[in-house]
Amino acid sequence: MNRIKDFFYDKNDIIVAVAILIAAAVVIYIRVDKIMAYPETLLNSTTQQEQEQASQEMASEASDEEATGDAKPIQIANDPIPATVAKQLETAGIISSAADFEAALKKYKVADRIQPGSYQIPTGMTNEQVIQVITGETI
Repeated sequence: MNRIKDFFYDKNDIIVAVAILIAAAVVIYIRVDKIMAYPETLLNSTTQQEQEQASQEMASEASDEEATGDAKPIQIANDPIPATVAKQLETAGIISSAADFEAALKKYKVADRIQPGSYQIPTGMTNEQVIQVITGETI
């Protein structure tokens, strides 16, 4: 009996450390899907905040420059196609030409950076200003 007691007394720190490691491994194993999804969640959160900030800045800039109309609601779907987005913007009266808008997307190399979401885009903005709103990129 003393031998068992001595073993636990001598090895107590090691046993506690191993128990902590096992508990940590179990928690990580159970929550690995949440842990792996965190960077994407953080990126989405940051992107949404940047989009809202860019939209607010563009709206205030547009009002400062005396935009020629009201803001129009635009909904950009997941996996946006530049041609579809350009046509949406043209139909809403935000831009004058879908072809010119697509050319501007290619010129600034941001066609693949269009962010899905809901936007209130003032009419009278330049193609570059609209691109900044829907991509969150500074041109």
